[in-house]
Amino acid sequence: MKKTLIILTLFALLACNCKSNKRPMVSETTITTESYYNFDTIWQVGKQEFHFTSFDPDFENSDTLLISVKTNMSSNFTALTDYVYKYGLVDAHFQDFNQDGYPDIWLYYADQAGDHILYLFNPEQNKFVKSLGFERFREPMQLKSNSNYYYSYSRAGCADMNWTSKLFMFKNFETIELGYIYGKGCDDEDDEDEEQGIEIYQVIDNDETKLKLIQQLPYDIDNYEKWGFIKNYWETNYQNLE
Repeated sequence: MKKTLIILTLFALLACNCKSNKRPMVSETTITTESYYNFDTIWQVGKQEFHFTSFDPDFENSDTLLISVKTNMSSNFTALTDYVYKYGLVDAHFQDFNQDGYPDIWLYYADQAGDHILYLFNPEQNKFVKSLGFERFREPMQLKSNSNYYYSYSRAGCADMNWTSKLFMFKNFETIELGYIYGKGCDDEDDEDEEQGIEIYQVIDNDETKLKLIQQLPYDIDNYEKWGFIKNYWETNYQNLE
């Protein structure tokens, strides 16, 4: 009898959780990698339903896709319309990227195939806004010490021994770069002017050409340890780069 009650209780809890609308519900993404590069995804936030689709306007003769998002609130209202480069487009992620409680759209391209594109949801206009500057940041990760900040990682040659990482945040839907790390772990005997080392810069006015060197470190980490170094540095030093 006790086992029966426990089982019934578990079923009741599961049924209760399934009906909860506290988190956005996103269906699986359908991607056709043939001629049309189609996306067809529906997700729901409360009573509002978003329908994301893509269309190749000129079939294989075009380099672009027309993407759009419509809602069930009005047949004449479009939350997003844009043309994007289609080759190298790997996936579309529908997640709350900036942790504001609303799902965003992240178009992910294969490495070096194109720029990643992020559309942040603007709840005041009920539209998706393209985040300017997001294409500068590869493999973004959110800081655990402060969720308003993110950092990236990019390969810079020599079998990934050289690399860069950038600290950034969002302001009015724009991506703002705050810090930059250049790690040179490759010992290139042909380039005597550039020795191994790690250089850390502050980015002034969100301008990558305006860098202020704030620290130089020896490259005394193994290549497989760099991930921990990058994460730990940004987690503990982000406030010094504002």
